[in-house]
Amino acid sequence: MGLVFVAFILVAGGVAVASLYYSRSARLKRTLRQAPRLSIENFSEREPAKIVGSLVYIGEPLISPLTGRTCAYYEILVEEYRSGTDDDGYWETMIRESQGQNFVIKDDTGTAIVNPIGAQVALTIDSRTKSGTFDAPTDQERNYLNSHGQDGKGWVFNKSLRYREGILEAGETVAVLGRGVKEPDPEGVEQASGYRSTPPMRLRMRGSQKVPLLISDDTSTVQ
Repeated sequence: MGLVFVAFILVAGGVAVASLYYSRSARLKRTLRQAPRLSIENFSEREPAKIVGSLVYIGEPLISPLTGRTCAYYEILVEEYRSGTDDDGYWETMIRESQGQNFVIKDDTGTAIVNPIGAQVALTIDSRTKSGTFDAPTDQERNYLNSHGQDGKGWVFNKSLRYREGILEAGETVAVLGRGVKEPDPEGVEQASGYRSTPPMRLRMRGSQKVPLLISDDTSTVQ
């Protein structure tokens, strides 16, 4: 009876964690879909708003340690299948990792620098692989597991693992919701305005604990 109860708690805990993660992602996407969209040129420093544009790297991009793809932000989830009672198994999180660096968003009206540190991010998971009993991890998957002190081998057979990854990469369309400030753009070109030239400006978006940035590349959020 005690073992059955423990197994039930473990399964319920795994379901609760998964539900929390996916509900958070769904809420974030819904918020982005409903947010007012402004061009970068018309963005107001007074109110948070959504901008949408094409991503451009600043300097050298990151390299995802799981797939080796270049990106400005990556999120990786590795899960292990656990057998429950009466063949009622569940997936338990083994590794969850995300990392990002500043990147640029460009639309037809201007440029915005985005700092994703501390942001709430909902990515399109575009890399899904598995390893298991008769399908050993690839060299890259094995190296990634080892870098986190994990292994793909069980007592006898390979562990049943699944790998999920989403990235923000150059050229894709990204939505960012939050507050921003205008600042001089050292790389911009001055625009003539009457008798005076207007100094080039750019937008800088950075979140805080009270108002974090929301970022997504999901197609439903970039409209």
